[in-house]
Amino acid sequence: ALDWLANVDKFRVRLYSENLVQRYVLAVLYYSTGGPRVTAKTDFSAMAPGRPWRDPTNFLSPVHECKWRSNSIETARGRGGGVRRCDKNQTVVEISLYNELEGTLPSELGKLWNLRVLYLGRNHLHGTIPTELGSIEKLASLSLQQNELSGTIPQHSLKNLGRLRALQLEGNEKIVGLIDKHSLLCQMSPKYKNQVLPPGREAYTGEKRILRKFTASCLPVSGIPPRGILECACCTECFGKRLKDQIY
Repeated sequence: ALDWLANVDKFRVRLYSENLVQRYVLAVLYYSTGGPRVTAKTDFSAMAPGRPWRDPTNFLSPVHECKWRSNSIETARGRGGGVRRCDKNQTVVEISLYNELEGTLPSELGKLWNLRVLYLGRNHLHGTIPTELGSIEKLASLSLQQNELSGTIPQHSLKNLGRLRALQLEGNEKIVGLIDKHSLLCQMSPKYKNQVLPPGREAYTGEKRILRKFTASCLPVSGIPPRGILECACCTECFGKRLKDQIY
């Protein structure tokens, strides 16, 4: 990504420009998720059937990064996506990419300080959810559903997202752990705002408790330490297989 920015990118960004970091982070996202190499001869309108970033999105084209999006955003058809929205200062506010992405989520995403919506659902992403996402304090919606993510949900970093209204993680069967009613994520829900915490449990200190949508591939809390599954007490919807493949 740095090599592209320094040696290939024809859109000249000043060294001390506020958009320099933003442009670099988006380039890191592109290459971390399987984006094909971009050169001076790249055709940004070409399809790539059967490969990551199948539909053209203009990512890494020599225009402002707020214009890195596919035509499908305007026509509401097919895959693709890109930077859906920027504010008046040309800072990225919303990213939506449903485009056969592969690879891992880069920690650099935490540098997109003004991001409100991040949709990377229905791709083929693996690895863990970066703790650095907790640095995006304005984030209101985080959608990572229908990927191949694993590990635990980083509650201690996501607790910093005081504006988070929606967290969608269903379809990631390898995410495991226990989210009981006293957990930080449950405390971010208005349903659990008045609960009394047992001794030793960390209290959520955010001013708002507006996490109203929390979905995952999970089962209800059983009281037995979970192994290889996610148990969740405050998920608004669980998508998980039980005995005889019954859906809870």
